[in-house]
Amino acid sequence: MPLSVLVWGEETEGSRVRIPLGPLGVAMDEDTFWADRTAEEIIKRTSYDYVAKIPKYDKFVVKTSASLSGVLHIGRLTDTVRSEAVYRALRDKGVKVELIWVAEDMDPLRKVPEGVPKEYDKYIGAPVTDIPDIQGCHKTYADHFTEDYFKVLSDFETEKMTRYSMRAEYKKGTFRPYIKKILEHVDEIREIVNKCKFDPETKLSTEWIPWKPLCEKCGKLMTTKFMGMEGDKVKYRCEDYQFEKFTARGCGHVGLSDPMKGEGKLAWKSEWAMQWAHWNVVAEGAGKEYNVPNSAWFINAEICERIFDFPAPRPIFYEYITTGGGGKMSASLGNVIFPKDWLKVAEPEPLRYLFLKKIGKAREFKWTDVPRLMDDYDEAAMVYWGDKKLDNAKETIHLKRLFEMSQTGKPKHVRNISYGFAAMIAQITNDPAKTKEILERSHHLKDMTPEEVKAAMGRIGLSKTWVDKYAPSEHKFVVLKKMPDLIVNPNLKDLFDLIANKIGMPGDDLQEFIYNTAKEKGVPLGAVFSNAYRLFLGKDTGPRLGPFLASLDRDFVIKRLRMKG
Repeated sequence: MPLSVLVWGEETEGSRVRIPLGPLGVAMDEDTFWADRTAEEIIKRTSYDYVAKIPKYDKFVVKTSASLSGVLHIGRLTDTVRSEAVYRALRDKGVKVELIWVAEDMDPLRKVPEGVPKEYDKYIGAPVTDIPDIQGCHKTYADHFTEDYFKVLSDFETEKMTRYSMRAEYKKGTFRPYIKKILEHVDEIREIVNKCKFDPETKLSTEWIPWKPLCEKCGKLMTTKFMGMEGDKVKYRCEDYQFEKFTARGCGHVGLSDPMKGEGKLAWKSEWAMQWAHWNVVAEGAGKEYNVPNSAWFINAEICERIFDFPAPRPIFYEYITTGGGGKMSASLGNVIFPKDWLKVAEPEPLRYLFLKKIGKAREFKWTDVPRLMDDYDEAAMVYWGDKKLDNAKETIHLKRLFEMSQTGKPKHVRNISYGFAAMIAQITNDPAKTKEILERSHHLKDMTPEEVKAAMGRIGLSKTWVDKYAPSEHKFVVLKKMPDLIVNPNLKDLFDLIANKIGMPGDDLQEFIYNTAKEKGVPLGAVFSNAYRLFLGKDTGPRLGPFLASLDRDFVIKRLRMKG
C-alpha cells in the first residue's frame, strides 16, 4: 500500500484519534503521552512500503531543522521542542539515539521579512548564506539569525544537538553520491512527483530535473532555468522568477553547473529524502500541511525508499502556534513572537508545556493569556508532585508525563506563587524587602524554602515585565495613597467593618469570608467588590480581593475599610 494515500492523525480536543500510516500494525495505548507512542512505533516498526530489507539501526536519529529565509520565532522553536520530546522518549526506552538540527540555509530568500531593510529585495532568490548580514555583525544573513536563535535555545533545550548546515554539506561534497543517484533516476522521480499532481498543467515536463544550479554571476538560485545537459553538467539561463508576492530578478547569464561540486542544490522533493537517507533519520517534525496524501512529505518518503532503499521516517505532524486572531506567524507580516521575548516574562518550561500539549491541536498565542497558561502549568506541577489529586487516573499519568517532558532538566519540587498573584505584588512595590513583607503578610513566606523564595522573587520580576508590556488595562492598577471621595451605603459600611476585623488571615481564607458574609447579609457580590476596588484603586475592577487585601499593610487596609484614611 503506497504511502501517498495514507495520513497520520493526532490527538483532538476531548478525544484521541489515530489514523495509521502504512502497515505498521503497532498497537498504541491511547492514554499515554504522544511522544512515547511515537517512540514505541519507531522501535517496533517491522515493515515499510518500498523497502524490502529491514535495517538494523546502530542508533535512532531524530531530525529537526529550520529554514533561515526568515527570522527564527517561537513557531520555529516548536519543531525543535517536539522533536526533542521524541528523542527523549526513545532514550527513555533504552535505545541509542541522537538529535540533529539542520540549518536549511540553502533555501532562497523568498520575501523581505518585517524589520529587514527593504533594499534587501535585490537578494530575493539568493541562498540566505550568501546574503550579507542586515546589521553587519555577522558574516551572513543566515549566521545572524542562527546565532541569535541559539543564544536563547539553550534556555529551552538542554539536550545536545548535532548541528549541520546544508550549505556547508553541499560545499564539502557530503551529498555527492546521493546527488549522483538522484540524477541517475530522474525519470523515476518525475513519475513519483507527477502521480501526485492532478492538474495536467502542473505536471513536470520531461525537461525537468531535480537540480537547481546556482548562478555563477549573480549568485541567485531560483532564477536559473534548466536548458539541458552538456555531459555531466547542467546548462542554465538566469531569468526572472516570480514568488507569490515578490520577484527574484535574473541577470540573463547562461552558464554550466556541476552538481558534483555543489554548485546549487536539489529540489526539495528529493533533497528531503536525501537528508533522511544520509543521516539515517527515523523521525522528524512537519507542519499540518504535510499531513495530506500528495504533500512533499509523502513524495519524499517514496523517493527515500525507492531510490535510496532507506525506510522513510515516522512523521511528527503538528498544528501551528498561531497569533493575531488565528493567523500563522509570519516574519513578513511582523506578527512573530521571539523566544527571547518570552524569557522576559516567564520561565521557559511553561512555553514548552504549551508546545507539547496535544500537538495535533492548533494553539493561539496571546500575551494577555500568559497568567492562564502559567496557572495551567502550575496545576500540572501540583499533580506531578502529588499536591493535587485528579479523579481520572489515566489523565494523571498523562499530565505527569507532559509535565516531565516540559522540564529543561531534572524536575524539582519547587512550589511557586501564582503568576496572577506575582503580577499583583509587582504592582504594589518594586522593593525586594517590601516584597518579602508582602509574602510574609500573605502567609506564603513561612512555608517556603530558600529556593522557593528565590523562585517567587524571580516570577514577580518577570510578571512586572508582563504587566508593563502586555497586560490588558483591567489587570493594571495603582494603590491610592489617599482615600477617594466615595458614598458607601450603610450595608456596605457594616460589611466592610466585618472584613476589617478579619484582616490578617490568609488571602484565600479572607476571600471565602467575603463571599460567605456578603451572602449572609444579602449584599450583591458585585457591589462588594466594585466598592472595595474603588476604595483602594479608584476603579471598579482589580485583582482577587482577598489575596489583594491580605498583601497590603494591615493598618492601612483596616483604616481604609473603615473610611478613616
